Amino acid sequence: MTGLVGPGPRVDDLTAGITLAFILNGKPCSVAVEPGAVLLDVLRNDLGLTGTKRGCGEGECGACTVLVDGRVVNSCLYPAAKVAGCEVLTVEGLGSATALHPLQEAFLAQGAVQCGFCTPGMLLAAKALLDENSEPTEEQIRSAMSGNLCRCTGYTKIVAAVQAAAAVMRRGGLAAREPDSDTDGERARYIASGHVGASVLRADGPAKVMGAAKFADDLHREGMLHAKVLRSPHPHALILAIDCSAAIELPGVEAIVTAADIPGRNSFGIIVKDQPFLATDKVRYVGEAVAAVAARTTAIAERARHLIQVHYEPLPAVFDPREAMGAEAPQLFEEGNVRAHRHIERGDVDAAFAAAEIIVEETFHTQLVEHAYIEPEAGIAVPDANGVSLFVVSQGVHYQRSELAAMLDWPASRVRVVQTTVGGAFGGKIDLNVHPFITLLAVKTGRPVKLVYTREESMTVSTKRHPFEIHVRLGANAEGRFLAAEARVIGDTGAYSSYGPAVLTRAATHALGPYYMPNARVDTFAVHTNNPIAGAMRGFGVPQMAAAHEQMVDMVAEQAGLTPLEVRLRNGLEPDLAVTLTGHEISSELSYLETLGAATEGFDFGDRR
Repeated sequence: MTGLVGPGPRVDDLTAGITLAFILNGKPCSVAVEPGAVLLDVLRNDLGLTGTKRGCGEGECGACTVLVDGRVVNSCLYPAAKVAGCEVLTVEGLGSATALHPLQEAFLAQGAVQCGFCTPGMLLAAKALLDENSEPTEEQIRSAMSGNLCRCTGYTKIVAAVQAAAAVMRRGGLAAREPDSDTDGERARYIASGHVGASVLRADGPAKVMGAAKFADDLHREGMLHAKVLRSPHPHALILAIDCSAAIELPGVEAIVTAADIPGRNSFGIIVKDQPFLATDKVRYVGEAVAAVAARTTAIAERARHLIQVHYEPLPAVFDPREAMGAEAPQLFEEGNVRAHRHIERGDVDAAFAAAEIIVEETFHTQLVEHAYIEPEAGIAVPDANGVSLFVVSQGVHYQRSELAAMLDWPASRVRVVQTTVGGAFGGKIDLNVHPFITLLAVKTGRPVKLVYTREESMTVSTKRHPFEIHVRLGANAEGRFLAAEARVIGDTGAYSSYGPAVLTRAATHALGPYYMPNARVDTFAVHTNNPIAGAMRGFGVPQMAAAHEQMVDMVAEQAGLTPLEVRLRNGLEPDLAVTLTGHEISSELSYLETLGAATEGFDFGDRR
């Protein structure tokens, strides 16, 4: 609650907590907080200022940045008691809808706002810098904001926005205005006309720079419960028994659900329905969900989660996809570990290799990649007379709705999935995450249920980019023209399919890049292991293949005594040779060679021949 300034910090006893008095966004504030509370919790939970975000909870990402007496602090770690008598500034106090701060307007104009989850922290860190240094260099800006991570923009536009704001502030600018082209650059101009070629203001931009955009963790419902999920510590094990008796007796616990509480289909998947919402007979990876708890507070739910007793019988696990393809490997599914095999072949590959004057061959390995979106997965499920409504981070509400309806054995009309503002995703939030747990608990209790993943939990259970093993053989004539290619790709799709079959299909069709290949043989495999689940991520299997085939092109260039550019220009798809690996004839305009030429104009390859 807000009110008059009190007498300062007061500790009555351990149950009474602390009453803090400080200046918040220019106004006196007094609030009672729990002992040991951090500033982020006080701002978000007690004062309702949700513009300050919780990203990692460990002071690493900077999403929680606020200013205390003008100094940058990570509010997720900063003891609330330390702000007594201080001035605290959050993004809500930086500007207003009628008079944005120059930093806010510059972030909008420069296109420095994308998902917006990191933006409040970025703005506060930038303000602290400009308050001390009115004309910072690019290096100084990057150094001052190095504690604020962004996964969307690439930082270039953020730096440009800080520079533009600094220029406005040096001229004494305080109110919102259109940036001046002579100072802020033509690219900073935004025009509301909407015509093609114009730079327009993001429709959701103002809300994001003011901290008013509502992400899933910013939502609250009266009487809502808080959920936690119990997950497997084993990569592969049988579930012998689950005992929830001690957990359900804990005061404040309202409900616990296991697979036995699922009335409908206990399996989901965008391509193959092979993943259970809650594990039944076995678990297949570390972090697989076994039970979920709803309680009056997050702390109670966390305690209850640890009181659930699960009796496991560990099984042999397999972590290498090549090993998993063997007959002697532990089998994750009755049908085997190879979930999908894609084969493409055109021309006479063997004859073409026999005629090749240059043959290069190599094996490449690409790594598992975490999406690392700054916003962890979160959502609230709200039951009502018609069914249940979910307000969640999502990239696929229609797919998720149908899966939840099947889980509940309800018609889809009784399930509503609403996409909240999404704080980064990159493909990782297409799959279900918090959805089934909050849905089951909300339906069972008849009350709203909220679940927010910790950063550790998000990184443990979210889908990843597929690691690939790629073996490629490429043949060419003495002039560097490609004659034949072979590729064999093993993709580790982890414990369940997710988008694995589609990713390995895309890897097959794009295996050899934008080059004309008259003779080719490609095999790709999506293989199950007891590793984390791999799914959709930007590029969908193509970046892994590009890492391989582009190096192969360079190897041919070296053997032929040509520059890498010359080999690409001789083999790139063009109107006369516009046939892809799958035999598709491209009838639309091709611009690969034109683009390549423009991108390398004036570039001296020199001794790279």
